[in-house]
Amino acid sequence: MKPICDYLEENRIKWSERPYISVREGDGFVSRTFRQVTEDVQSLAKALIARGIRGNVMLYAQNSYQWAAADLALMGYVGVCVPIDREWTAHDVCHVLSAVDVSAIFYERDRAWVIGEAEKQFPGIRCLCLEDCFEQLIQEGRAVAGTPEGRRNREETAMILFTSGTTNRPKAIPLTQANLLHNWDALYRRTPMSDADVSYIFLPLHHVYAGVANFLYTVISGMQVYLCSDRRRILEEMLEIRPTVVCTVPLILARIYEALTPQILEMLQNIRFLYCGGSFTDPEMKRFFIENGVTLLEAYGTTETSSVIALARPGDRDLECNGVVLDGLDVRIDRPDGDGVGEVIVGGGSVSAGYLDRNDSYSEFDSQGFYHTGDLGRLDGEGRLYLKGRKKRMILTANGKNVYVDELEELILENPAMRSAVVFEENFHPAARVYTDLPEQEVYAYMEKVNASLPKYKRIHTIYIKSETEGGRIK
Repeated sequence: MKPICDYLEENRIKWSERPYISVREGDGFVSRTFRQVTEDVQSLAKALIARGIRGNVMLYAQNSYQWAAADLALMGYVGVCVPIDREWTAHDVCHVLSAVDVSAIFYERDRAWVIGEAEKQFPGIRCLCLEDCFEQLIQEGRAVAGTPEGRRNREETAMILFTSGTTNRPKAIPLTQANLLHNWDALYRRTPMSDADVSYIFLPLHHVYAGVANFLYTVISGMQVYLCSDRRRILEEMLEIRPTVVCTVPLILARIYEALTPQILEMLQNIRFLYCGGSFTDPEMKRFFIENGVTLLEAYGTTETSSVIALARPGDRDLECNGVVLDGLDVRIDRPDGDGVGEVIVGGGSVSAGYLDRNDSYSEFDSQGFYHTGDLGRLDGEGRLYLKGRKKRMILTANGKNVYVDELEELILENPAMRSAVVFEENFHPAARVYTDLPEQEVYAYMEKVNASLPKYKRIHTIYIKSETEGGRIK
């Protein structure tokens, strides 16, 4: 793979006047060509370098053309992009700033109050409002002769992502260009995206899922990108754009399902690759879309592995499978039980070198470079991955059987009258706390029905009923 700066320069020539990034302005979308985007990226980079801004630069804003251009300028030429969730509070932002030395922050205007609070604790950081400074920076960069020197060492950190910004010190995950681009070849073989495709992005670009698979890889494929203008207009804009490549999550997929019309279904059938990741996809929902001609592909990945670990093969009818391991990754099941279920661990070129400033007692990265996901699953002989929940959400019964908490909670919640349910271990057996307004006897009867559908070792021995008054328990 080449460095990002080389792809951008090649695109400027190869696809010069073809539309690349399109954003809504007024009643329609306005497109910038590959040449315009590359020149804006390079001009922005030259301006930042001229101002002495290098190293780690934070992006704290929602999806926009400015965000996309800054992302490419930072990784390709300036230093390291540090994207964070625009919904994070001043407390969260300060957590990040305490974990990573940041030279500058690009922020959205309505986040100014957060930045003001952060500046009190970190007064040396240069803060730039994207809406106010972007065009000025572009003009400054255009006045600087030549092309900026690209960051050509693919083993240097290009991006730092965070898995948490709300509790204690956040986990800072450094990813190199080599990490970020490693899975492209395998992804292309599985789902060959090209310059004939059109991508529609509504997931936040600060997440590795959308930021890498849905955006960064477009500098290689040459596909056109449309940025969603408003999450409330997703279906309206998809019907207008007619995308052929889309990344979604189960929650959005469920909303699309609820709003389904023949027109929407026909549009979905036009999508060549509809990826769905971020959490488990309901097998019955998968069944509906696949049987109705939609190329829905469940994806599994983590931030620490630069997104995708496993992806369904187009045409695969195994609805229980959560994806097939990508070529070029070494995925293993650590300490499998008698059913072949154990922790999913991942090695390979997309895997981060490990968290920043963390000691070995904390790290989920072992001495051989494998990332321990904390997810439980099993693999079949063809690389199909079947996830069974989280490692910390597993009950080991007294007779050595594994019980997966997520499975039991989902089963309980099939009754809509159960507002929520928490399954936990009590004396080496599953117990549950349910929140409902049903009368106790109805709860007991329902739970007996649930238990009757389960093997003996999975049955819930004790139930605690929570409503306005605390209820009883069954054995």
